[in-house]
Amino acid sequence: MSIAKDVLTTTLSRKQREIREREQLILDTAQALLHQHGYNYLTMERVAETIEYSKGTIYNHFTSKEDLICSLCCRCISNLIEIFERACKYSGSTRERYSAIGIGYSLYHQLHPMDSQNIQTVKNNAVREKLSVEKLAEMEALEFEIIQLTQSIVQQAIECGDLEKKYEKDISTIVFGLWSMHYGALLLNQSDIPLNELGFNPVVTMLWKNTNCFLDGYQWQPLSTVSDPNKLFDKISSALFQDELKKLKKCTNNT
Repeated sequence: MSIAKDVLTTTLSRKQREIREREQLILDTAQALLHQHGYNYLTMERVAETIEYSKGTIYNHFTSKEDLICSLCCRCISNLIEIFERACKYSGSTRERYSAIGIGYSLYHQLHPMDSQNIQTVKNNAVREKLSVEKLAEMEALEFEIIQLTQSIVQQAIECGDLEKKYEKDISTIVFGLWSMHYGALLLNQSDIPLNELGFNPVVTMLWKNTNCFLDGYQWQPLSTVSDPNKLFDKISSALFQDELKKLKKCTNNT
């Protein structure tokens, strides 16, 4: 839990803390049911039965199954915002900070593979059109915040000369390039496609190599040819994502 979340928790009243804890329990339970049985199995009734609350209590927190799934997505995006903020505050170059976003994104989704699937589910029109106006607005606000964080690093790179000024009109394209590369690769990694047998492994290593090729293509300084990309990966990971690395190692050892 981040310091900001810790402060928020301590300033809440007892009743507010209980409501917040119950909401997290509902979300965790829904996530477990999704992981074990899939989207079609999940119902508000099954969530209520699992945690031994009334169905009305569940509806006090979430107006529909779709809003419940969307809340899981919002929790994921909020967690990613915290990771992206860490990358933005890193003391390295703009390229290192931008690369750190990709590393953090990759580590998070390795630890929480279901989050990518939840996001995909919410993006489905059949689900999205059933979201409440309030929940849709909450998700879109979080999405806007995370895009702004990423775009700010690209803008800083242009302002300090790490990127040529001619790319100012391409900021959104550069952001989309990194986003789509990582999102697509991680979804493929979670699919039933036999990537290992096809020679595509490990995905994280390939992503890192492609990220450097992508940024080199824009001539984002310093180029990967003037340093050791593998050492940089280890340096950024150790400086920013020690907790994630420890959890990932523990998960790997337990499998």
